Amino acid sequence: MMKRIIAILTVLILICSCMTDRLKEHPDQLVVEGWIENGEAPVVFVTSTVAATEKSQNAADLIGHLALTAQVTVTYNDHTYRLFPSFTKDYLLGLYYTTNELKGVVGGEYKLDVSWKGMTASGTTSILSPGSIDSISVKVSEDDDTLYVIKAHIKSGENRYYRFFTKVVGQDSSYTESFLGLYDRDLINEDEMKFVNRGNSNPFQMQQLYYRYNDSVSFKLAAIDASAYEFWRKFNENAAFGSLALIPYSDNVVGNLNGALGYWFGYGVTKYELKIEN
Repeated sequence: MMKRIIAILTVLILICSCMTDRLKEHPDQLVVEGWIENGEAPVVFVTSTVAATEKSQNAADLIGHLALTAQVTVTYNDHTYRLFPSFTKDYLLGLYYTTNELKGVVGGEYKLDVSWKGMTASGTTSILSPGSIDSISVKVSEDDDTLYVIKAHIKSGENRYYRFFTKVVGQDSSYTESFLGLYDRDLINEDEMKFVNRGNSNPFQMQQLYYRYNDSVSFKLAAIDASAYEFWRKFNENAAFGSLALIPYSDNVVGNLNGALGYWFGYGVTKYELKIEN
């Protein structure tokens, strides 16, 4: 679902003080990215951090940071499910852990445990009741009449935090987080329509954030908890400001795992589909 964060977490660099000429050695840290949504199997990526080095590294050097033999389990209703490696072309990182024996349910609580190369991590999440959309708007972009902007109005409900995930059918292999698609209902005008921008499926190249005529668009409205909102808010902040040369910016992105960088989040999802037409 989230190709951009997978790449960034996988190649996470530990930066030493820029005042020294030599880079200090840092032990590997476990990196876990996982989620479970209602009606779907869990998805968990396991890697380790890549320390900064003065030596050049290639793909062969990095393969050791991809967990091929991790022990991954999810416990639900006092039953523990073993997750096994699965290879796919749908994600930028082609190896993840999952099981066909477990599907997420609304209200369910799920405990994740990961063990690899002497490192361990754990975290617990739950799936909130999904929200819903009561109206959708598709309009030509004011900046380019060949592009279309999608907006949606989130129906009033109990949930405070939401995130959009989008996919253009036939173009995107999986859902990605919608650009600027993170919302705290206490900080916005509930009457306003919210942008459902396209996400960036490849972190190494720019992608158009709006849609084109005849695009078949599938998007998800995900109800998330406070820890997921704060993680994605801080991640977006780092992504937006971290590349500014004249204003260096970096702040820790804190997940909800013990013993690892990353996250294990539950998403209460409602899916919508539409086709861009005149």
